[in-house]
Amino acid sequence: MDGKERVTRRVRRLLRMCETRFTEWGLDRPFDLTGLVEHLSRRRNRLIHLVPAPMGAARPSGIWLRLPAMDVVVYEADTSRTHQEHIIAHELAHILCGHSTTAPVADADSRLIFPDLDPQLVRDMLLRADYDNGHELEAEVMASAILQRMNARPPEPAAMDGSPETREVLDRLERSFYIGGGGAG
Repeated sequence: MDGKERVTRRVRRLLRMCETRFTEWGLDRPFDLTGLVEHLSRRRNRLIHLVPAPMGAARPSGIWLRLPAMDVVVYEADTSRTHQEHIIAHELAHILCGHSTTAPVADADSRLIFPDLDPQLVRDMLLRADYDNGHELEAEVMASAILQRMNARPPEPAAMDGSPETREVLDRLERSFYIGGGGAG
């Protein structure tokens, strides 16, 4: 089996897992990002705040920060609405997939989010995502599934087995992860 086939099988398996997670989380369609944030906040009993910020090209385009009392999703302010929705969906996907944040916040990221606080204080308070490519792929597949579900019609019973929508998601993910050798989130 070649690399492209392995990625395709993995993405298909992840898409099936996404459907399972949607069911487990009680996510009916259609929904929008605001509804998704509200639903996740209620289910987890933790507020989720979406914060636009100019992240710059050298930094990640989004960050999920898990604070003691809430979650903060920071996303690139200086990009299209479509890209912003994808960034937000990707960071929410990390939450839906049960990923955890483990690495300390860098000074530059700290100053970006909290410009008036000492970066060391921020590092003491926050944890920053440090995912391997497996978590990134899983979050990217989940983000694509979230975006596909937003305002989508209910799927046909066999949609996960070869619908045009699923094929489109698979093709896009194959191109980004097979050709690029990984993803960033």
